[in-house]
Amino acid sequence: MITLISYLTAKEGFKFVFTGPSTECLNCRFNYVCNGKLKVGQVYEVVKVHNIRNKCPINEYVTTVEVREADVDLAVGKKVAIEGMTLNYSKMSCERVKCGNYPKCVPDLIVKPVKVKIVRILGSVNCPKKLELSNVQVKIVDVGVTT
Repeated sequence: MITLISYLTAKEGFKFVFTGPSTECLNCRFNYVCNGKLKVGQVYEVVKVHNIRNKCPINEYVTTVEVREADVDLAVGKKVAIEGMTLNYSKMSCERVKCGNYPKCVPDLIVKPVKVKIVRILGSVNCPKKLELSNVQVKIVDVGVTT
């Protein structure tokens, strides 16, 4: 899928969550290319960078890139960590921001509750709070989940 992102982040492997267009985007001639096919709440990964730049009122310049829906690494309860399982996911509540597991328990790329499908089990999480967690790789399958 082709989209436009800030030239500062237009690098292969860069992951981002689409949070929706800004009000400045609505009257821009590139709005459909930038935002038209992206789903709010979905995580995307840049897979190819085309060296085409366009002026942007928000980001100074945007670069044309190809993206795909990205897998995300998360920590989930061990009991639901089953490959192929689909579940509603919300970030955990944890105050241990210096814990090495924190990015998987409270991932920046998940901005609201979503439905995910477990693609792969990556192993156990050594939780200092003694929670029984597994590190899993997921694909977001529905961004319209409410809890």
